[in-house]
Amino acid sequence: MKKILFYGDSNTYGYDPAGFMGGRYPRQERWTTILQKNLQETWQIVADGMPGRALPTSVYEWDYIRSMIRQEEPLDVFAVMLGTNDILGTLRPDAAKTAARMSDFISFVEDNAEEGTQFLLIAPPGILLTDQSFAEPYVCGGKNFAQLYYEEGEKLTEYYEELAECRQTLFADASKWELDFAFDGVHLSERGHALFAAKMTEVLKELD
Repeated sequence: MKKILFYGDSNTYGYDPAGFMGGRYPRQERWTTILQKNLQETWQIVADGMPGRALPTSVYEWDYIRSMIRQEEPLDVFAVMLGTNDILGTLRPDAAKTAARMSDFISFVEDNAEEGTQFLLIAPPGILLTDQSFAEPYVCGGKNFAQLYYEEGEKLTEYYEELAECRQTLFADASKWELDFAFDGVHLSERGHALFAAKMTEVLKELD
């Protein structure tokens, strides 16, 4: 049986924006749990998601990732889906800089994981903002920034694809998947989690 670790933000965590004080979908409704059920004979799924998570910048964050890798080894695949918060969390979103930081992230994982561990870079779902998105602390700027966030999100997907090709890593583009979002347009709905799991099942079956 193969083992994959998914490192991500609130959509990996299973964040429910309708929950009290920011809840979480029931375990059985999260895409990571559905994925495990779909592939229970061939893959062990480990998920590490955290709301608000962006690409690491502090020593603490790098140390955490290093210890997580050591704890979960041996790993066949280390998968990451980050970048949305790096775009939405600033008044100066820069997809190119975010992609450069992702390249550093890939290097760090490759340097700390056992030989033979593959890296799967997942371009996150597209940035689709609603009025509710700006009413909640998900987005740094105001509504006038909506088009900028959208455009930088589109660029990020392109940069990630180029990066995966350059670094010869596995790549999946969730921005092209037909998903469903909660009322805020930022987080996956329960149906969105089911759809995401179905698509990721296809991705992993190709690696069997």
